[in-house]
Amino acid sequence: MHVARPHVATILRVVSLSLLTFVAFGASWQLASAAASEGSASTPIAIRAETAARGGRSSLDARLIRTTVSGISLVLGGGIPVSLVDAGQTRSLRAPRGATVADVLSLSGVTLGALDQTVPADPAQTVSEGAVVRVVRVSETTVAVQEPVPFAVQKVSDPSLPTGRVVVSKAGTAGVAENTYAIRTADGVETSRTLVSSVQLVAPEAEVQHIGTAALAPVAAPSDIQGIIVAAAQRWGADPTQLLRVAYCESHYNPNAYNASSGASGLFQFLASTWAANSVRAGYGGASVFDAVANANTAAMMFANQQAGQWSCK
Repeated sequence: MHVARPHVATILRVVSLSLLTFVAFGASWQLASAAASEGSASTPIAIRAETAARGGRSSLDARLIRTTVSGISLVLGGGIPVSLVDAGQTRSLRAPRGATVADVLSLSGVTLGALDQTVPADPAQTVSEGAVVRVVRVSETTVAVQEPVPFAVQKVSDPSLPTGRVVVSKAGTAGVAENTYAIRTADGVETSRTLVSSVQLVAPEAEVQHIGTAALAPVAAPSDIQGIIVAAAQRWGADPTQLLRVAYCESHYNPNAYNASSGASGLFQFLASTWAANSVRAGYGGASVFDAVANANTAAMMFANQQAGQWSCK
């Protein structure tokens, strides 16, 4: 029996086709691997999808853009460098030319709260190369605090006191209120405080002051007191007439006068704290406030140094 042998040419053609198919498959596999490597090396950054009607961003280099099946454009590289500052943290990124403030936020995955702000403020403003977009985190809280309420001053005319003399017959006391404030902060720093409500917990009590209205009759000072006051005025360059008038208003020229309600003492009715501070400056540190010479000289020194305003008598 004779068996037909395959033709040599046919065998060679089959082998050639097989080899060509293998080479084509290998080349396709290498190209696919290279494309996958490129995609993993360049982290794609999603930008806003462009509708077919708008035709995408004409300012972008087409070589830097790939479009997904869903129509989302991806930037594979290039763009301009910009920075985003959020809560004190700075991050750098690249944005396509023509990107806006809103695009930079979207690229960074940043979501704004209801009160949050950006600098620049307009989300549609185009950013330039090297631009910095700052996110300002704004919050608003309410805080209740107890605070003092000032007392009023009630003034009563008193003809039994010399004109200009003020005597406190009842000291005032501050009240207490619970005040609620709306406090707004920007990046943790308080920017405003608005009073929302106030509830009075303790009512203030008014201070009562008696104001002298009696005209001062020209009363001559005892010669020794007058001599002390005039000498003190001359020593310090003060007005002797003014000093005599104030001394009469304060103590009726009595160097031993004492006010039990305030503790004011001596010829010019010094409070203890005022005497302690100023008698030393006048050179009478340690002297008694009831010493007429020390008292008059300390007063004259203060009057000469524009401190007459510490006396209610003028």
